[in-house]
Amino acid sequence: MSVVIALQILTALTYLAVPLVGHRHGAAAQRAAETEIRRQGHAPAVLAEHGLDFTAGKASVAVSVVIAAGLAALAVLNLADQPLPTWILQPVLLVAGGFITTSQVFVDRYVESALRRSGTATIDVKALMGAAKEVFPGWFRPLVIARFLLTTVGSLAILVSLAVS
Repeated sequence: MSVVIALQILTALTYLAVPLVGHRHGAAAQRAAETEIRRQGHAPAVLAEHGLDFTAGKASVAVSVVIAAGLAALAVLNLADQPLPTWILQPVLLVAGGFITTSQVFVDRYVESALRRSGTATIDVKALMGAAKEVFPGWFRPLVIARFLLTTVGSLAILVSLAVS
């Protein structure tokens, strides 16, 4: 059971850290992306048209905090030998959270695909995303990947651990 609790706490911490870093550095990343898009000869409005917003809005921070609190509550319940809520909610996190965190891990491909579909393939996505990512601390990308792995593989490990215990 300690593996389950540790994985839930670690996952909860990543759900707190990622949006806080995004909130802290997101506005600067947005400005960097807007500067880069202007340099490429496009209006910054093209970013909004495609839903490209590097800031962590209040809603996304709130959702992440709720997920983190839920995971912490599940860990406490597991500590009290009450695994049923984990059996119910961990698969939800695996599917819903896995989908969302996958899009964050592969954000460059998502952005490139969205721009290509809309006919704005002239944008250098690598330069655009590079400008935005440069603003974030170097450890942010590994943190996003860790959250993805904990959400997916970690959730599977939690369910397997509960099944064999």
